[in-house]
Amino acid sequence: MTRALALALVLVAVAACKPAGPRKPAPRPEPVTPIADKMDTFEMNGYLLAGAEYWPYVGTEDIKYPEEVLWGFYPVKGEIVPGETEPNADSARPEAIACAKEAFAALQVFLASNPPKLREIVTKGEAKGYVPRFYLWTNDYGRAATPYPPGVREARLWYWKRKQPEPPKPPGYWKWESSVTQDGACHVPQAEQIEHYLDETLASLAAGT
Repeated sequence: MTRALALALVLVAVAACKPAGPRKPAPRPEPVTPIADKMDTFEMNGYLLAGAEYWPYVGTEDIKYPEEVLWGFYPVKGEIVPGETEPNADSARPEAIACAKEAFAALQVFLASNPPKLREIVTKGEAKGYVPRFYLWTNDYGRAATPYPPGVREARLWYWKRKQPEPPKPPGYWKWESSVTQDGACHVPQAEQIEHYLDETLASLAAGT
């Protein structure tokens, strides 16, 4: 081995033993879905969240529809929201708005995943009145009696259809329904119920009903 070759091998060995420089931090992944802090209408993957409604229950009596329903994402007493003709009879409680915001975030995550079964329903069911429009629905039992005689509505996804067509109004809406119970807990739609409902709806469409 020549002196030059031996020297080259020594230099390579020394370089290999040098500590590596500081590594650049790996870039943080982008969030799976953009979650808005402020509730509002939005479009995502071809779906539209068109509005929001609050159903405040008081005492033992059932709510009077539509005069006691509160409309808008942040209902204020006396306010008339776009699309309505009567002012809100009351303001939504902060607890109900907090629950609605939780449901709003969950809905964005759901729609960002572009569920195949939901897509199939709105595609195959268009002639039967299924459209890609959503409405946020929040039940507020914070001032209701315990137990509440009419019963507490469960948090769920379901589809509401008009009994009679009212063009140019849409034939229906997907309702993303949540509930604040008497103990203050917020319940939003869960995957098991959602999947079951979508499966039932697909079966109904396949049967022609």
